[in-house]
Parts: sequence; C-alpha cells; structure tokens
Amino acid sequence: MSGTGGTTEPNLALALLRAADWFDEALRARLADGGVALTRSQAQVFAALEPAGSTTADLARRVGVTRQSMHRQVAELVSLGLLTTDADARDARLRVVRLTRVGAAVVRRARRELVAVEAELAERVGEDHVAALRDVLAQDWGSPPGPPERSR
Repeated sequence: MSGTGGTTEPNLALALLRAADWFDEALRARLADGGVALTRSQAQVFAALEPAGSTTADLARRVGVTRQSMHRQVAELVSLGLLTTDADARDARLRVVRLTRVGAAVVRRARRELVAVEAELAERVGEDHVAALRDVLAQDWGSPPGPPERSR
C-alpha cells in the first residue's frame, strides 16, 4: 500500500513503531557484538532510568508494564551486575534502582552506538531527512486527542 510522500507504511503510527524497532535492533546488535546481550525489555529499563535512580514503580510506569514485570527485569539486570537497588533515603519501604559502574559504561557505549546508528541512517536517507525528523519529533504535540464527538 502506497501513501503520499513516497511512504509505503499504511499509517504514521505504524511507521514510527517500525522506526523505533529499527533503532532498537541496531543498538542491541551492536551492544551484543561488544559482549553485552540485552533483551528489548532490558534495554527499555536503561532508557527509562533517571540519572539519579528510579523506583521500580516509576520504571514500570514509564515503560508501560506491570510492577511485577519490571521487578523481574531489574532483578535480571542486577544479577548481570548492571544495576543495583538500594533503600530510598526518603522512604525505606522503596528501593531505588541505579546503574553500577559496569551499567554506566554500558549506557555510555549505547550512547556512542546510537550516534553511529543515526549517522548510518543519515547516509541511507539523507541528513536533511534525519534533521527534519528530529525537528518534528522534538516539537510539543500537546495532549493526545480524545475520541471524536458523536452526533446524536
């Protein structure tokens, strides 16, 4: 199915999801090539983690999964030595998830790899297209629209 503007995607939302998949697959392949094999779910934990740390509940909310699912992902990353959990200084009932030194090194490497992947994309589709895409995605789109009003 061909749309306007040369796109073959049936809709923009699907095209954006496929583009995110492309970046995710490229990044995880490059990390795996360097000895850090992460699942997609594990990579999302790193993307959602705040620099000062995050609670499991906050991570789950940001990623859009249950607390139990996020707890499993965090536990796996702790067992790999990439994350640590500590009691929250403000509320001892909460655990704060933070990067270990090894985890921080993985994040630094991932950032470098994403720059390289973006450069590869620019070579393939043109720097002007990548810049335009970045500009559009950086704009404030406002709140998502609600359902259309129905006539009675």
